[in-house]
Amino acid sequence: MSLSAYLRTLANKGTFDAEDIPKRYETWVNEDKYMVMCHQKEPWIDREEPTEYIGVKCAKRGNDVYLDRVQNRLLGLGGFVDDLTFDFERHPYAKVLFATLTYDTKICSFDVAWKNIGVEFNRFKANIRKKYGAFSVFRTWESFRNGHPHIHAIFVFREYEFKVFKSFEEGKGGELREVWLINEKNELEKYWHSWIKIKAVYNLAGGLNYLTKYIMKCAEYVSEDRKGVLTLAMCWVFRKKAFYVPGEFREALSDLIRSICSSKTRKVQIDLTGRELKANEWKVLGFIDAIFLDTIGVDFGEQWFIRLTANQMNDVFDKWGKTRFC
Repeated sequence: MSLSAYLRTLANKGTFDAEDIPKRYETWVNEDKYMVMCHQKEPWIDREEPTEYIGVKCAKRGNDVYLDRVQNRLLGLGGFVDDLTFDFERHPYAKVLFATLTYDTKICSFDVAWKNIGVEFNRFKANIRKKYGAFSVFRTWESFRNGHPHIHAIFVFREYEFKVFKSFEEGKGGELREVWLINEKNELEKYWHSWIKIKAVYNLAGGLNYLTKYIMKCAEYVSEDRKGVLTLAMCWVFRKKAFYVPGEFREALSDLIRSICSSKTRKVQIDLTGRELKANEWKVLGFIDAIFLDTIGVDFGEQWFIRLTANQMNDVFDKWGKTRFC
């Protein structure tokens, strides 16, 4: 059983609370691990050392490898969407909404809330789709300081426009800023059990960039950001995807994908007789703590990828065996 699964079980029993889980998460995320792999070198490569060994740093939710992967998946999301700005003064109707769905703590404990929130959000979307037609949604989770989850999401409707009206809200600095709200908020509230906040998005790219920046803030482990740590810890323990970008939002990345994969042609190397020279497969040997590699003199620093010599691997096997079976 993994550590996150063990903590999830204890949370279900009420043994751990919202303050205990982040402490365990921080211990876990700060212990770097490397996946050790090997393969037999191909006949056409120098075979002074016939077996090649490498170590690849594992992605853990919140560490630098994980952050890099999230950045690559979200890169340019807002920039690859048409810069659609809606003039609500002239046409007071909106197809793009930004919603925050909270979770009333009186309904259930934080662990039950995290377990159920995905199913409940899907039910919320199904009811909205039934009444207002097709839409696409880009969402992310966040944890309150008490451990309960809430949702931030952008909805793009294809078949319905919501009547909007101008209002004002107080910013973090106490200033008043203009926002656009919808008349149908009361109707949408019927489909969610707790308080919700809905605003019309006047610029699609800007709304996507706002949500993307929020996701990035909660994707990197920073010990001083206790709310971000709590979000990372809860998503880790309850096995929740940090964000979800489906359908039309993924189409916004098509240009980026094409630039990375410029051709679908499969390239192979052949010998003088025209036969394909097949590369030997890599095999996973196991996962090793970075501290363990340090004890055998492997200098990896901040690198995510390291090469190991045969002598170093002999030390790994020797010490690995002793630690596993002593």
